[in-house]
Amino acid sequence: MRLFHRKMAILLVAVLLVLWLASSLAQGRYKFAFMEKTITVVLAPVQSVVSNVGFTFRNIGLSTGELMTAYRDNKALRIENENLRQSNLNVTEIMAENARLRGMLEYKKGAPQFDLVTAAVVGRDPGSWTSTIIINRGTADGIAKDMPVVTPQGLVGSVVSVYANVAKVNLILDPRSAVGALVQRPESRVAAIVEGHSATPLAPRMVNIARDADVIKGDKLITSGFGGIYPKGILIGEVVDLVNEEGGLLKYAVLNPAVDFDRLEEVSIILRSREPIPTLPLTNPIISPDASGKTPVPAQGVRQ
Repeated sequence: MRLFHRKMAILLVAVLLVLWLASSLAQGRYKFAFMEKTITVVLAPVQSVVSNVGFTFRNIGLSTGELMTAYRDNKALRIENENLRQSNLNVTEIMAENARLRGMLEYKKGAPQFDLVTAAVVGRDPGSWTSTIIINRGTADGIAKDMPVVTPQGLVGSVVSVYANVAKVNLILDPRSAVGALVQRPESRVAAIVEGHSATPLAPRMVNIARDADVIKGDKLITSGFGGIYPKGILIGEVVDLVNEEGGLLKYAVLNPAVDFDRLEEVSIILRSREPIPTLPLTNPIISPDASGKTPVPAQGVRQ
């Protein structure tokens, strides 16, 4: 502290000396050449310090300005980058949606026997994720109970309840569902029922198949048309495994569904089908002989 006070005193004396010399020089500049030289020698270090300090402050000012400019530019670039990223996500989402809708439009053109209405999946019950979905179409769009629901990939399920602008669809994965199915392979044409199974929620089963029935891995299953809900020929899935039931003469087939139910976003509802509904064949009536022992001729219109 004592050394600091000594330096301050020396500096004060030097400043006062410089001021006195400057005043004297101003009164007779050309008479005091020696004093002028002395002032220049003494003042030079002080000017150097003042100049350096001023330069330093100017540099600090410039650096601070540059930092603020860089900060603003960086902030603007971050905002622009975020906007571009969001725009890219929006474009990607729109392209994905267009691809899905284009596929549904092509399916509609390729299935002129169906009158279809497209709907978006707007909800799922977390407790029954593999059982039902909610769609944004209802009675106002001509939707009614028991209408089949499909995608270009295959069968989804059927409408179980409907309101003005929404409807609930029961998926074929639900254990309570039952779909008449048919092996598409010409050499087989085995018919059975496809239903969901709680132990394997994403893998429905074709059940009650005779052990010697001609069903193999890789067989494609389509709707049989029996039952009055699903038209014939809609793809259900592919056989990936065959299991013999214990203590019986039956087996069941495990299926890989044609529809990816985890990625279901849009569906089509079949309002009308011009596909003929198969009917069970009529059997010949059993006609007993009359009292005379003759077999009566069946009435016209009764099939033999």
